Amino acid sequence: MKRNSLLIQLFVPVLVTVIFACKHRPDPQPATCQLTSTTDQLIEANGRLTDELQRTFTYANALVTSIAERSTSQEAGFLIERASQRVVRAANGSTLILLGYTSGTTQPTSATFSQGGRTSSTYAMEYNSSGRMSRIVERWSVLPANSLTVERSFTFTYDNAGNLTTERVRFTLLDGAVVEQETEYTLESKPSPYTHFSERALLTVVALTQSVETRPGRFWHLTAPAAYKSYNMAGSGIRGNLRESSTFATTYDTDSKLMSQEQNALLYQLSVPAPITKRNRQAFSYQCN
Repeated sequence: MKRNSLLIQLFVPVLVTVIFACKHRPDPQPATCQLTSTTDQLIEANGRLTDELQRTFTYANALVTSIAERSTSQEAGFLIERASQRVVRAANGSTLILLGYTSGTTQPTSATFSQGGRTSSTYAMEYNSSGRMSRIVERWSVLPANSLTVERSFTFTYDNAGNLTTERVRFTLLDGAVVEQETEYTLESKPSPYTHFSERALLTVVALTQSVETRPGRFWHLTAPAAYKSYNMAGSGIRGNLRESSTFATTYDTDSKLMSQEQNALLYQLSVPAPITKRNRQAFSYQCN
């Protein structure tokens, strides 16, 4: 009896120690993944892929340190500079983007794009109460080659869950004429590649300065688009003819990261009775720590 009692006394502390250790062992932390590149390729009729646009991002201590963009016509890489934990400047040699902040804000409310010491364009940004961009106005003082657009104003509308549902752009041309277009999105339930990208405002400005981006709302999606339709506006907020109808076939990894999507677009022109089909493949790469 004494022997059994002694064994119990020895066993109980060991059991308590084991239980305590199991209860307090920290759970494994999920990997933190950062977007490192995006590639948009044209799928030609023979199946060959031709690069149309690529963006790359670098990081240090989880902070974005550079944003680069390469299209079929140009390329630029911007190194990011910070002050007081905010991005204030992105430089590519003598090509600069300077960001401005109003008192108490953590996201930039203005930006100036200059080349060789001369201002090319300016940007004014607005955000909703959730910190998501609601409007950005681009004004050009030095027009890009072959462009007649002196101003573009993008307005983004979100639903109650924070998903970007519509994107409207208003073009003001050199002769004063105004053209408006609107895109309506259908969304998936899985996250957009840009959901956790920390410098979306700067990325929006960089993309617009390169004169290739036509839908900067892509950077502000919470969930990835499944489809969208784009319309010309007939005036007074009324949708006119359909310009484009696109659907996406998406591929995710086991962690719900979007790895690729194939876009099937139908492009409509008033002078052409049948829509033109265009297929693209967009791929996304990440680094996970």
